[in-house]
Amino acid sequence: MNRPGYSLTAQLGALFAIVAVIVFSAVGFYLYRALAVQLQERDEAELVERVLQVRHLLAETPDAGSIQREPHRFLDAVDVSHGFFLVIQTPGGQVLAQNTAERGFTFPGGAVAADATPSTRDTRHTVAADGGALQELTAMGRVGSSGDVVRISVARTAHERQEVLRAYRLKVWIAAIAGAMLTAATGYLLAHRGLARVRALAAQAQEVTAHNLDKRLDADAAPAELRLLADSFNRVLDRLQNSFNKLSQFADDLAHDLRTPLNNLMVQTEVVFSQPRDIEEYQNLLSSNHEEFGRLARMVESMLFLARADHDQVALSTERLSAAEELGTVAEYFEGLASDAGVSLKIEASGEVWADAHLLRRAVSNLVANAVRYTPPGCAIVLAAAGSGAGTAISVTNSGPGIDPLHLPRVFDRYYRSDQSRSSQSSSAGLGLAIVKSIVALHGGHASVTSELNGTTRFALFFPGPAM
Repeated sequence: MNRPGYSLTAQLGALFAIVAVIVFSAVGFYLYRALAVQLQERDEAELVERVLQVRHLLAETPDAGSIQREPHRFLDAVDVSHGFFLVIQTPGGQVLAQNTAERGFTFPGGAVAADATPSTRDTRHTVAADGGALQELTAMGRVGSSGDVVRISVARTAHERQEVLRAYRLKVWIAAIAGAMLTAATGYLLAHRGLARVRALAAQAQEVTAHNLDKRLDADAAPAELRLLADSFNRVLDRLQNSFNKLSQFADDLAHDLRTPLNNLMVQTEVVFSQPRDIEEYQNLLSSNHEEFGRLARMVESMLFLARADHDQVALSTERLSAAEELGTVAEYFEGLASDAGVSLKIEASGEVWADAHLLRRAVSNLVANAVRYTPPGCAIVLAAAGSGAGTAISVTNSGPGIDPLHLPRVFDRYYRSDQSRSSQSSSAGLGLAIVKSIVALHGGHASVTSELNGTTRFALFFPGPAM
């Protein structure tokens, strides 16, 4: 299922907007709660202030009757327009002055004593008859020199506070939305500008084609966060270029090596068919063609083996083998060829090797075949094996012209021949040592070579032991 590819710039802009909404909302909620608490504390403080003011007026009043005769002095002490309610009554419940018919907040008990100073802790929450919230404070007070005690009940509605909070809440939402939009737009622009280098890298990557694989991304000019990606892409291009060069060389070498036997087949056949021949000449032609077909078959078989080895499609049947017995089997197979070449085979082996018997013999056989081909008559080829805790090392050593140090790093490459003068005579098509390397690699080991000009050449194969 294909998923839509959303713009990274748009995603970052949306992310900025979401973060901005969350941050503005959190800050706005905090400020809203702080304002609500502050307004409530202010209302409580003003209730205490109004009670103290009414007490002061009572101290200047001669008796309780004066409160009824001149109630405006006390009613002016509170501002009903700002939601303040005042009720002054005797301890028995007779109303002396009031500015509201709302009496639900006048509790018979719980009043602050006349000799005590009220505080915000003495206020209480209650509900008016219309369901609205009230903040109330009740305290006792003394009237002038008469010493009469009256009950002072002051309350304040929450309408004004709620209006302030409602307006503030609206402003917070407007600020959050506006801030989110502004942050989203700013974030989009900044992300678009910041990703300009990404687009530049993408433009450089689009310039890479099969014809200019040497093109690389400018990792030094990339941001620090993308430098690793650019370096990784450049390393991928390095491997791709190397593989492409090897593939091109492989195709060239393959065409060259296939052309030689095919030309031989065509030329010999055309010569024989150019005029009538006797049976013996036709038999010679068929024999020669059979040799060329064998060479082609071996070449194709080697190529298929390497292709399967490259994709880990060669099944291994590893087992514990006697190194001496396996090298003895290979030496026995080459005994006749070595005798014809005037060289001898010696075995110096001990211990065991953990390997696939068939592939082990094939790898060692390829090394022995090369050694027989280049060893001067009268010299010996030594097949040795020695075990260690990590695995077993098998080597094939011979005397001869040796390999130039310039060729040593590439002797295991496919279709590579250090001795170009023998290329046309080689039946391996330059794949023998490549097969050796692939076989050892399949076992998890490695192959190496050391050589001296006109001295000793030693090919060594290391086969690791079984995994614990």
